[in-house]
Amino acid sequence: MTDFVVHLPPNFRYLNQFAPSSWAPNPSKYRCGTAVSAMVAEIAYPGKWIPEELEHDLYVKWAGPDVPTDENGVTKEQILAWLSQANIGHIDMSNLVAEFQNGNRDPLHNELMAQNRQHVPQILTVNDESQLYDIAGHKLHAWADQGLHHVILRVGFSDDQGYGLYYEPAAPGFPQPVKIPWERIIACGLITAIAIMPAGVPQPPVDFRFTQGVWPPPKPVISIDDAMARIESVEQAMQASLAALSLAKRDLGH
Repeated sequence: MTDFVVHLPPNFRYLNQFAPSSWAPNPSKYRCGTAVSAMVAEIAYPGKWIPEELEHDLYVKWAGPDVPTDENGVTKEQILAWLSQANIGHIDMSNLVAEFQNGNRDPLHNELMAQNRQHVPQILTVNDESQLYDIAGHKLHAWADQGLHHVILRVGFSDDQGYGLYYEPAAPGFPQPVKIPWERIIACGLITAIAIMPAGVPQPPVDFRFTQGVWPPPKPVISIDDAMARIESVEQAMQASLAALSLAKRDLGH
């Protein structure tokens, strides 16, 4: 049994969306989208922001006052616009999500696993949070039976146990990342999947698939013979240039 876990910065912090901070002493209970956005910011640009402050600032920017009476969520469009504005490389996998919603779920699942193997995490939005259970069958949101949307951060998976690894901002009482079976994600329904490029990794072309290749592409390997041939070619070019310069000086001398 092997868990493939995305490499995270040494100072990465899980964010509990309900936790108070100096920026939000009594916060809204609907901050899953901004909590996950702040966590991916930590991955893309380690140390650039204070996660709790960014979580609060994004909520105020996107939803309203960060207070318990504010029950506004955030939208995929707001998150995508901010990712672009913050220069965080990402892939909106809406085409694969559409296939998932139409019953063809393997292409998205395979792409998620391939991305995780290359240390790319994902923002996922599920349609019905009441269907979230961990691998042991424990319900993650004991209070939720209303079918609300919820945002989670996928950071890996098991290659033989059928679960993914998720930082779950509304389940602080569970070991993080939480082991959630893929069958439970299917039961919840997916409405958003966004891959996030880690620090130093550029955004790939729109049509790139991690199931079909490695990103960034590996640099070509040069053999010793090729390297020596290139060095010899450069030396010959330098000698030719020096000879031409010598002739030019001689001609000028006459």
